[in-house]
Amino acid sequence: MKDWKSIDEQLALLKSRGMAISEPARAKKALERFGYYRLSGYWYPFKQANADGTISDQFIADTHISEAVDLYVFDKKLRLLALDALERIELALQVDVAYHFGRRDACAHLKPDLLQQKFVKNGRYAKWEERYRGFETRRGRPKFIDHNKKAYGELPIWVAVQILDFGALSHLFEMLPMNIQMKIAGKYGIPNGKFLIQWMRSFSQVRNASAHHERLWNSHIKDRAGVPPQFIEIAQTSDAEIFRYFCLMRFFLKQLCPQSQWHIRLRDHLHSFPTPSNGAVSLQDMGVLDGWEDWNLWKG
Repeated sequence: MKDWKSIDEQLALLKSRGMAISEPARAKKALERFGYYRLSGYWYPFKQANADGTISDQFIADTHISEAVDLYVFDKKLRLLALDALERIELALQVDVAYHFGRRDACAHLKPDLLQQKFVKNGRYAKWEERYRGFETRRGRPKFIDHNKKAYGELPIWVAVQILDFGALSHLFEMLPMNIQMKIAGKYGIPNGKFLIQWMRSFSQVRNASAHHERLWNSHIKDRAGVPPQFIEIAQTSDAEIFRYFCLMRFFLKQLCPQSQWHIRLRDHLHSFPTPSNGAVSLQDMGVLDGWEDWNLWKG
C-alpha cells in the first residue's frame, strides 16, 4: 500500500520525476481541487517509455503540470458535450421503444412471449427483469413509480422506460422483435437494428464514463460499434477510439435535431485542444482524423 502524502510532498515527488512546476501556487490548488490520482490519468501520456516498452515514472522533457491540468479541463468540457448529446438520444429512444412496443401491450416489457424467444430461453430476459425490478424499488425512486404501481399494479411501458438507464434500455431494445428494431433504426437512417444495438451499447459506456467523471478524451471503447459500409466518412474512424462515437452522436442528432448547434460547439472545442509544448499528446490520440471538419457529417 502506498503511503499518504501531503500536497507539498506530492509536488516534490512530481518535481523529482521531471515535472516542470513554474507556478507552485496554481499547481498546489489544482492538486487540492482535483486530486493527485485523478490528474495522474492526464499526465500519464507525458511519461517516458523504457527500452522494454514499459512506462517509466520519469516525465518527458519539458512536461508542465499546467498542461496536464489544461488537458483535464478540456476533457471535462468534452464529457459535458457528450452528456448533452446522449441525453437527447436516450430520451428519443425511450419514446420510440415505448411507442412501438407499447402498441403490442401496455406492459409489453413484462410479457416475455412478445420478445425474441432466444433471449427468454437463454435467461437474458430474466436477468433484465431482475434489474428492472431493482429500478422500481431503489431508494430515492421517483414518486410516479409508487403512484402507477398502486393505481395499475405495474408500470406501463411508457412510464417504465423513464426509469431505465441507457444500458438497460439497450438490452431491452436488443430483445425486441426484429421488425420493431428495424422500424426504429430506419427512423434515423440506420439500415438495421443490429447497428443500432451496437451504437446504444457504446453510447451507454460513453455516458457512464462522462457521468462518473472518468477520463474520456483518449479512452478506448470496450463495447465497440460498427457502421454500415455506406457511412463512408465514419467508417474511416477507429471503433476503439472516442472520436467515432462523437461522429455517431453527430449523425444521430442530425436526424433528431437538424437545427442543433451541438456539432459547432464540439468542433470549436476540438479546435481548442491544449497541445503541449513537447507534443506528447494530440487530438489524434482520441482518433481524430485529418480533414474531418470537411466531412459532410459536420456540415449544416
